[in-house]
Amino acid sequence: MLKFQQKVAALRSCESITYTICLSMLGDETAACEAAKRVLAELFQDPEFWKREEPQRQSYIMRQCFGICMIPKGGMRSEAASTCVS
Repeated sequence: MLKFQQKVAALRSCESITYTICLSMLGDETAACEAAKRVLAELFQDPEFWKREEPQRQSYIMRQCFGICMIPKGGMRSEAASTCVS
């Protein structure tokens, strides 16, 4: 099991790509920053992330970003929900 500081150091190397992915999905810097923080916090506690080797972590990060950015708590993004027909 990795120590706290080792996990922090590994996640620091993922900050940029995580933010970039969130920004490309959301198109808003503030929202992307908040989403990236949530993704990184979840990754810190995610045993599946830590089982993966470095090359496989980027695709895992992308899936996590998608889950946070495109499917927030409560269901669809508001833009998608507003286009739904009742």
